[in-house]
Amino acid sequence: MNKKLTIKRIIIFCVIAFVPFWIIVPVLNSVYGGMLYTVEEAAAAIYALGALGMFIPAIANVLTRLITQEGFGDSYLALNIKGNVRYYVAAVIVKPIEAFLEMFLFCKVFLPEFSFRELFLGGNISPMIAAVFLQLAMSIILFFSAFGEEWGWRGYLGPKLRELIGMPASVIAVGIIWGLWHAPLTIAGHNFGIDYPFYPWAGIGLMCVMCIMMNAFLTLLTERTKSIYPASFCHMINNSLQAEMLIMAFVNEAGQKALEANPDYTNMFAFLLCVPFIAVTGIVSFFLLVRTKSTRTPDLPS
Repeated sequence: MNKKLTIKRIIIFCVIAFVPFWIIVPVLNSVYGGMLYTVEEAAAAIYALGALGMFIPAIANVLTRLITQEGFGDSYLALNIKGNVRYYVAAVIVKPIEAFLEMFLFCKVFLPEFSFRELFLGGNISPMIAAVFLQLAMSIILFFSAFGEEWGWRGYLGPKLRELIGMPASVIAVGIIWGLWHAPLTIAGHNFGIDYPFYPWAGIGLMCVMCIMMNAFLTLLTERTKSIYPASFCHMINNSLQAEMLIMAFVNEAGQKALEANPDYTNMFAFLLCVPFIAVTGIVSFFLLVRTKSTRTPDLPS
């Protein structure tokens, strides 16, 4: 391994991945006269930023390979389904399971005056199941954006850092870098809003913690299959089937009104309730990653 060359590639990748967000988001904040995700008139800009911004890490992957003449060997672009079906299944089912558990916890915490039968369509689960499958089907349009992030973070930065510092440290490092990459969006009100204590540092810190835990599971999917596609499907589903979306879809009108009137229901508090479930998945994934040696094929000579 050429350590200096690996460090050079990591630096180039990070610069290309970070600079666009750190320029575009402050500019948009200035154009709309406020934090982007708190301004209703910015909806179209937010949609475009989300769709295109998630593809920046993939662009960084490609440009770094071209700039450093690395080539595209060992790039995780094969499907590798044979022998890895269980990881593809895990990519599809783990995040919906987390989301439903989070949804029930939210209702228990924020709507304790209602029973689950009262809240959820009179106890009829058939429409709920149909709605979930419909949402999953519609979420396929997010696949390409999710692929953009995954091919960058899991398909390039993760393996490069692993060459330098090993699996355990690289899982944590990529999670922190990934969380900091979101910082301009977090400052602009994405995910947590801007009305929480210690804004924006608490939000940036929480995003880094959540990204570390998410990175462990996504890295497990990627490294066990040697393919970026399971992680891309998982990322797609995570972004399109979250607990708050399930609540908006399934909780009845009385519950919705009570939730809106609850002063304790904030974006930050809601995300904190997600942490235990994401942590369980992340810790198990981290353990599975570090307990066995990676069988990853070495990089081709550059």
